[in-house]
Amino acid sequence: MSSKKKVFIQIGEQLIVKKLNLEDSLSDIRNNINVIDNTLLFLEKKNDTFARIENENENEFFLKDIITVDNDQCILYLLKKPCWNVFNDNCKLDYGCTMSFDGIKKADKRAFIMKDCELTEINAEGYKKDFLEFESKEDWMKKTNLFFSSDLNVQNFVELGLSIEDTHKEKLNDEIKSSYKYTELGKMSLKFSKYLTPTEEFIKAVRNVNTDDPEEYRKITEEYGHFIPSEIILGGRVYFKNIKMFSESSVDESKKYSASASGGLSKLKIGYEFNNSEGKSKFHASNHTRVLGGKHPDGENFDEKAWIESLIDHQNWDCIEFKNPINIFLLLPDDLRKKSFETIGKKILYTCIKDCVYYLNKPGRYRNFELKLPQNVLEVILNKESGCDIFAAVVDTENSKNVFFSCYVLKPKVTEEDKPVKPRIIIHGVQKKYQPRKFKLKIKIMVVGIDLDFNFILPNIIKVEVIENSFNSKDNCDFYSMKLTPKCDLISENIPFFGIPILNDLNSNNSLVIGHKFCKAQADNELEIHTFSYCLKENRYVNLPEFTFYTLIILNNPTPGDYELLPFKFSRMKKKPFIDLQSQSSSLNPRYVSLYLSSKVNNNYKPFFLNQKIKQIKIKYVDCNCDEDCSFCKNKTQQRLSKNENNVECIVYNC
Repeated sequence: MSSKKKVFIQIGEQLIVKKLNLEDSLSDIRNNINVIDNTLLFLEKKNDTFARIENENENEFFLKDIITVDNDQCILYLLKKPCWNVFNDNCKLDYGCTMSFDGIKKADKRAFIMKDCELTEINAEGYKKDFLEFESKEDWMKKTNLFFSSDLNVQNFVELGLSIEDTHKEKLNDEIKSSYKYTELGKMSLKFSKYLTPTEEFIKAVRNVNTDDPEEYRKITEEYGHFIPSEIILGGRVYFKNIKMFSESSVDESKKYSASASGGLSKLKIGYEFNNSEGKSKFHASNHTRVLGGKHPDGENFDEKAWIESLIDHQNWDCIEFKNPINIFLLLPDDLRKKSFETIGKKILYTCIKDCVYYLNKPGRYRNFELKLPQNVLEVILNKESGCDIFAAVVDTENSKNVFFSCYVLKPKVTEEDKPVKPRIIIHGVQKKYQPRKFKLKIKIMVVGIDLDFNFILPNIIKVEVIENSFNSKDNCDFYSMKLTPKCDLISENIPFFGIPILNDLNSNNSLVIGHKFCKAQADNELEIHTFSYCLKENRYVNLPEFTFYTLIILNNPTPGDYELLPFKFSRMKKKPFIDLQSQSSSLNPRYVSLYLSSKVNNNYKPFFLNQKIKQIKIKYVDCNCDEDCSFCKNKTQQRLSKNENNVECIVYNC
């Protein structure tokens, strides 16, 4: 007589009948029945809940231990193991994404092929209950798209999402006032960034970009998305509506709202669908509970126990959180990524104002100012691939008399093997008659370079061009003219530009200041940069050191009021040239300034420096004790700027 019994094998919705020996171990059952492969797990049902039996423990259990008998029928429950291929097919994990007011939007075209995935089960710590509210429009957008970390990349994509769907911004006030209690059950974490390979179609689209039109990258993102989350949490989450149309005093009351509140249950897609006619999202307009993942009958009060039980089956899991988004262009092959960097060009990455105390207790003493910037900014500066340049301007906050300040950037040279060195700002106080002083300065710092995160399509991005002109000290001259050939007429097209000297070595140059001015050249669109050097210890013009002059051209200026080209006025009594800044701004912060000579013919002026004060910009001349040995003192035709022949203007950029 056979000891085998009829057993109904249930795998999800599928039901199979087999005759099995109840005395066999689970490992024997697996080995003897071809339908139970390595993708399936045995389940034991107790009190309407299921417990999984891991593969390594199957020798310890017999079939009779886990069989469920219902109406004289033997039922064996099996669970299909989670498989990343299935998750990828269901959730389009290797498609690019864009943040939107309706939640994450998957791109129409596939950007990557996922070759593998790291699956990590989340155990008891995956269950939590908490309270969800929104601090701002940005916070609402982030959480709507299931991002909950404060990662900088997340913030960039939030700004991009808000800029794309700008028409919805004003409709968010009610959304921000809403709040939710939620129950979450995280089941599995998926990490896959290192297993993504760009599709041939995506690579071809990038290769075909016209290098003269970087805006084509924007079109690529419209088809392939902006980013791809490199980690996803699967499981379930249920929200319970709690509207916060409150004053601040009602916050505590709203937090008392019970997570077990009853209400209708409606399955919505991830996100908050806007209706333009009503100006509100479905999430806000509805008082129903919202569910991600799991199963629950529509129109019934929420049964948490049944919902949690449904999440045993991974086919009921949904995406409940996205993490670590990566720009789609960062996952391109190295050569294509570098080509994209070159095509997109540089932009202003960071600006700040720093306070600086300067003790000028000895003639010629300089201030070596360290760039104490946020760590993420310093990492970009020290990354050779970013090609960062530093621009700086300085102003004395106390309007000290009989002194002006000049600065340049110290950027030590490094070989391919050397680690990059953090640049520094070198500041000199120039006095006609030395007096020991303490100065309180403000330094404006601008970092420009390649955006390695490809956030070039964010709103209000200021794109720039940097032109380098180098001088070799072997030329032994105290005056040097450099050619500057931009692609257009900077002056007539109101394009902001300014410059700063960059030195690689300070040892023999620590008492030198380098002056410069831009001059109109004979050829159309062409400018000249006139440079000279003055020694504060010897109080005379000296030969220029080896340096590179960096000219920054602002290619797109989103706020035209930041730039001005101002003529000099002359005081009635002293007849000294100046520019009045009181009408522009009362700010104590410095501006980026450079001199511009508008005449092609008459530019034979004595060297002079700009003296930037809080309320004025003045022109300053220095005395030369060279015994008529330098080229400037030998040239008797050079003259000072006068009211009758005023060809000098000042470029002022206040970014």
